[in-house]
Amino acid sequence: MIYPSLNAIADQLNSNMYEKWGATINGTNEIVQLNNIANINDEKNDLHNKIILTLLKVEEETSLKNSGIYNKKPSNEIEMHHPAVYLNLYLLVAVTKKNYREALQLLSDTITFFQYNKVFTGDIPDSPTGEKASFRITVELHDTNFQDVFDMWSNLGSKQFPSIIYKVRLLKFFDAKQVQDVPAIKTVNVHYDISDQ
Repeated sequence: MIYPSLNAIADQLNSNMYEKWGATINGTNEIVQLNNIANINDEKNDLHNKIILTLLKVEEETSLKNSGIYNKKPSNEIEMHHPAVYLNLYLLVAVTKKNYREALQLLSDTITFFQYNKVFTGDIPDSPTGEKASFRITVELHDTNFQDVFDMWSNLGSKQFPSIIYKVRLLKFFDAKQVQDVPAIKTVNVHYDISDQ
């Protein structure tokens, strides 16, 4: 679920950037890559002269945590299931272009892309339930203070690149195979015998 949704963002951003820049960024049509920026110094990875999307953090959306375990279906039957888990993802967008002027322009173009494209939808090709599943996520800018930025790049073990962080909201996790039908309560019999007093 996490990979398909972030990969959809990467694919659309890549198409947008290639449309604007062509192959002038790095000589290929792969401008945007979903990868771990901490691996930039690894010789096996070619993360230079690209826009790298890195998942920084996953958090649960606590405001949607306390939903009930029973649900009424349109057929008036009752089903029982564990509540769905809703996650927010924090996505680092870093530009590793060596030419600093071009790196800042790529960052500006990325910000413009997300200003216009705030909602992403798609299908999950390998759903764990075997059923057709889809996602709908929104992307919003996440403000980060100087200390957090310094700590982040220190933890990633890399020199700082022109970058920005986005919050990807409400990725839903729900296993439909675990839903159980339960009998509905249709009548209630209350009998009060005054002789028991």
